Amino acid sequence: MTDPDHDIAEALASLRPRPPGTAVTARLARELDASANRRGVIIAWSAGLSALAAAFGAAFVFLGGAVEPEAPAYQLVRVEQSRPDVQFFRPVQMEDGSFARPVRVRWQDTTRWEDARSNTRLINYRPNDQLTLLPLETN
Repeated sequence: MTDPDHDIAEALASLRPRPPGTAVTARLARELDASANRRGVIIAWSAGLSALAAAFGAAFVFLGGAVEPEAPAYQLVRVEQSRPDVQFFRPVQMEDGSFARPVRVRWQDTTRWEDARSNTRLINYRPNDQLTLLPLETN
């Protein structure tokens, strides 16, 4: 019995690529020689533009004197919590034979912050949904 993976590995190991033709090597040599000349020009332009950008950046930072605006000072304005919506479902039997009633409670918390200087508001809205099992006692 032969191992198919071993046969494939042997077949792949025996493969040898053909050497490229003379036309391909000659064209590749021409392209590489031409790009070496262009590369020097591109590097020179890149270095010059980078130096110019660095000079403008330094002038903007040091001479511009850009003042950062103050961060907003938010103050708590209002906190709200909606009335909970309670849903009761049919009792279910647990693995140990006892019974429990699934209960889902949904409500929303909303917190409102304001900054009087910039007249900005930040409202944090959080919906909540919890599902729990309430054990039932049967006698």
